[in-house]
Amino acid sequence: MRTNKIRRKKSRSVVLTAVLVLLISTVFVVPVFAATKPDNPISEDGIVMTAAAGKNTMDLDNGIYSVSVIVRGNYGEGTYTIATGSGHPVPNENVLWSGATGEFWSYLTVRVYEAGKEYVSTTTGPTQSSGYTVVNLDDCSPDTTLSGNEIHTTWTTGEGLLINQIIAIEGSTPTDSRVRVTTCITNNNDTANMSVGVRYMWDLTIGDEDGSWFAERRPDRDWIDTECEWVTPGFRNYATTNDPNSSILIVWGNLTGHDALVPPATTPDKLQFAAWGSSGDGVFDHAFDYTPTGQTLAGPGSDSAIVYYWGDDETNAITLSPGESDSVTQYLYVTPPPPLPVPNLTPIGIAALIGLLAFIGAGVIVRRR
Repeated sequence: MRTNKIRRKKSRSVVLTAVLVLLISTVFVVPVFAATKPDNPISEDGIVMTAAAGKNTMDLDNGIYSVSVIVRGNYGEGTYTIATGSGHPVPNENVLWSGATGEFWSYLTVRVYEAGKEYVSTTTGPTQSSGYTVVNLDDCSPDTTLSGNEIHTTWTTGEGLLINQIIAIEGSTPTDSRVRVTTCITNNNDTANMSVGVRYMWDLTIGDEDGSWFAERRPDRDWIDTECEWVTPGFRNYATTNDPNSSILIVWGNLTGHDALVPPATTPDKLQFAAWGSSGDGVFDHAFDYTPTGQTLAGPGSDSAIVYYWGDDETNAITLSPGESDSVTQYLYVTPPPPLPVPNLTPIGIAALIGLLAFIGAGVIVRRR
């Protein structure tokens, strides 16, 4: 199934004209956007069908963002994708791979330390971490419902944990809209504490580009295109894009609670910019534990993902006493790329440009005579 993932991804006057075009092109750049996502037909029961037959989804769309969550099908209930909507400044572009093709590769993992189990919402076969067993959440009474601006998917594990994944679109304008992913876990076991870890694996696809660049923001650092890992990241946001020099859009993540969002973003214990794994070993094929090896994540054949961990090991685990709940939240939003900087001309460059324009003007006058 993973192999189906492909990226949809003369004379002096002529010389002078070419020089002018080159000068102008360094200042004015026209963005080129990828093809629009196809519309999805609606089935008789009101659930939107994805482009691939038999993959049923529940969708949200506020005009700025669209979210699709699998309700039933081959990819696992609760797997999801995100795109910009028709009213976004960069409209109808993939952000996560790729509901347009009916393939859902972003998924949730909940590790239960006492049980030695890793519960995954995908059904496409990631391998277990050492000492653990993988369990498909499709076997845990999944139920997906729509409530206002939120899609809830719930599961109940054999240990009595109630897992509620909430994917919401917040806001109503390009300025205040963003996608929120919250996972709430409740310990309904009457007798025992439960220690859990949570992982979000987001398969980035920016437009039609499956590989991407990453940059720390607030404080800012340079763009990188290789795997990296941060333990308790100290920066507030991150940005990703297809190419910093010819960006289609910028995908932003909130890592801390400094942005006055409700609920606040939950700082992960660990963050990874990692290989998804379409051309080799990657984080998708690992249910929880993954160690980056420095793979290149931008350019032809590359494939990138953002991975959040809470309770990444037993020391950091989220411990729930009977009846207790806890949740983790992250946000995602998209902006147009910043305008390319206008080059600063030196005095010599300005004089040369003025001379060139004067020379062209003189040539036009001569021709008219």
